Amino acid sequence: MIPPGGVQGQRPWPPGALSGYLLLGLLLLGWEAAARAGWVGPDLLPPASAVTGELWRLAVSGELWRQGEATLGRVLAGFVVGGGLGAALGFGCGVYPGLGRAVGVTAEFLRPMPSVALIPIGILFLGIGFELCVAIAAFACAWPAYVAALAGAGAAGPELRDTARVYGLSPGEAIRLVRLPAALPQVLSGLRVALSVAVAVTVTTEMAASPSGLGSFILECALARRPEGMYAGIAAVGLLGFGVNACFLALRGRLLRWLPRRGR
Repeated sequence: MIPPGGVQGQRPWPPGALSGYLLLGLLLLGWEAAARAGWVGPDLLPPASAVTGELWRLAVSGELWRQGEATLGRVLAGFVVGGGLGAALGFGCGVYPGLGRAVGVTAEFLRPMPSVALIPIGILFLGIGFELCVAIAAFACAWPAYVAALAGAGAAGPELRDTARVYGLSPGEAIRLVRLPAALPQVLSGLRVALSVAVAVTVTTEMAASPSGLGSFILECALARRPEGMYAGIAAVGLLGFGVNACFLALRGRLLRWLPRRGR
């Protein structure tokens, strides 16, 4: 017998999703109650309903889309540049030990460096705006991708590599057909972390040195004492991060469809 709401063996609702949305709803209700009860001043914490209304007004006016589009473009550009270079460098260092020894010290020196500390240098070379935000985001998200790809390069153990040699695969074919597929799950996990880092760092850079974008909008509202707009901008950043993460998960699922679901 097929259960209501879907094909047999399929769940009509992802496990844990309902409780996640329920918790979010309870937090919003608590926020609304605290603001309405006057526990926090309205100039510091307006009601959630007022923030939602402001978010809707900004969306209808087009302001939210203009600022969000600017931020999204910087996030994606920084992620593609930084994530791609970091993943390629990490995988290369894992496959070729000589390259790893040559790069390792420099990478470990740069990796812990806060990306926002580079904003003044970036302003000197790139000015204020798109290029600066992309460069800082690329630097920040390169390192999660680098570390994950470096670890993933060793996912194909000696047994798999020996098997590739037995079957007569060339070194290039062994990398392309054995080591890269084995590393892909870890590489994609690192890229997922890098994408969230790109969102956070881009918004932070916009607050410091950009005339547009959600980060600049949030800071402008805070300085102008417009808390509804400030919280609406913060909510828009959360929605942006949620959306790009959902898109990345869908892409990862397609790339790793050959893996069991639990291994993705």
